[in-house]
Amino acid sequence: MESWVPVAREDAIPSGSGRTVRAAGRLLAVFRDGEALFAIDDTCPHQGASLGEGTLHRGFVICPWHHWMYDVRTGACRGVPGVAVGCYPTRVRDGWIEVALPDEGSLGAGEKGKPG
Repeated sequence: MESWVPVAREDAIPSGSGRTVRAAGRLLAVFRDGEALFAIDDTCPHQGASLGEGTLHRGFVICPWHHWMYDVRTGACRGVPGVAVGCYPTRVRDGWIEVALPDEGSLGAGEKGKPG
C-alpha cells in the first residue's frame, strides 16, 4: 500500500528546478520539468550527495558531486546499468505537491539498485 504525503506548495518549485524535502522519514528530491512533477530519492547511491541540489537537464538530474545522471521519470542511472534511485508518483491537490510513498513495512523502490 501507499500513502499520499504533501511535500511542498505547488509554487515552491519553479520549472527547471528541484529541491530536497523530508516526507515520512525519508529525504526526497522533487523536480518540476515544464508542468510535470517528479519525485525520486534524494541520496545518490554513488557517494551520498543530495540529488535535490543537482541540476535538471532534459529529464535527468545531474548529481552535484560526480555528475552521475538519473532519469527523473524512472530513477535509472544513465550509463551505470543496474543502479537506480527510488521513483515515486506525484500529484497536485489543493495547491500542494503530494508524493505517493510506500507504507511503513512495504518495500519501496528506493531499496533497489543501491551498490554494495
